[in-house]
Amino acid sequence: STRICVCPKCFFGNRCQFYAKGLGSTLDEILGYEFKNKIPISRQPTTVQVSAIVTMVIFTIGIINCILSIMTFSRKSTRKAGCGLYLLASSITSLLTMVLFTLKFWFLFLSHQDLLGERNQKLIINVNCMFIETLLKMVSHLDNWFNACVAIERTLSVYQKANFNRSKMKRVAKGVIISLPIIMGCLFIPQLLNLHVFEDKTEQRSWCVVTYSPRLQMYTYTLLFFPLFCSIIHQFDVGYIHYHSNYSSTSLTKSDRNIWGHFKIKFKQYKHLVISPTIIVVLTSPYLIILIVLDCNKSSNRLWFYLVGYFLSFIPAASIFITFVLPSTLYKQEFWNIIISVRKPFYRSRLNRQKF
Repeated sequence: STRICVCPKCFFGNRCQFYAKGLGSTLDEILGYEFKNKIPISRQPTTVQVSAIVTMVIFTIGIINCILSIMTFSRKSTRKAGCGLYLLASSITSLLTMVLFTLKFWFLFLSHQDLLGERNQKLIINVNCMFIETLLKMVSHLDNWFNACVAIERTLSVYQKANFNRSKMKRVAKGVIISLPIIMGCLFIPQLLNLHVFEDKTEQRSWCVVTYSPRLQMYTYTLLFFPLFCSIIHQFDVGYIHYHSNYSSTSLTKSDRNIWGHFKIKFKQYKHLVISPTIIVVLTSPYLIILIVLDCNKSSNRLWFYLVGYFLSFIPAASIFITFVLPSTLYKQEFWNIIISVRKPFYRSRLNRQKF
């Protein structure tokens, strides 16, 4: 006689031992059964090796972007309004995200190596789940909210125009930056209560999973989608209103009747309000689409889609300098001022050496 196992939703395999649950998943759930115990990274499956390479590439690019952004937004001239404070906070949370994102992968790898004994291995698994995974989720979402705050303030500056009070918005930003981590910590309590170490006694494996009820899944999607959509909608709104108001209020003289020429002038003036949201859309759209389309699957053939979605979610944090500094004339000029001030001592010492 033949026995057929009818697996619960999100479980698959001959003994229903494989678990897959869409892009709300942790990295443990995605790669949990891909890791081979007590095998070096050079002999691990292709999925693990590719994940290791992508992790280190994102980490390297992200660290460089975050450090350059922190250098830029540490200058007082970039923090005259609340927007600069939000971006400084976002740069710091992005840096933490890159560090935790990398630690997450390598702690997961070490948990399958059994190099430190069974007791220490369990400690690594618990630290990875309850500490690193928790902080990674919180700082990632916190970074999205800081970006949303940037978009909201830019919208207010466009609507209020001359009435926009920079000093007041700077005070508001300080309060938001202090209170937002506390609020996010409270909002994440339902997720943390459902975060636990899942043990597969048949395969003798353990990893970090989140048990999602339908309500918790909707709650999690709201936390994820709202700041992203808020950032995209508000930043496009800023770009459109700011350009439209200036274009319609400017009378075209005889030498200025070339609409295309006028458009190029205005685009150059407000390009950072258009380029930044465009970059955000390009970076977040693939992740959001995969998040909506993919859910529980019954085949490991979609593993690569889960991995792509997981890594895409960290690209915005890894490219904050490209997204916000390079498109802005002010921020870019301040960055070059930093480079010049750093190079001056080396240039002077070189001249002194040449004299002697």
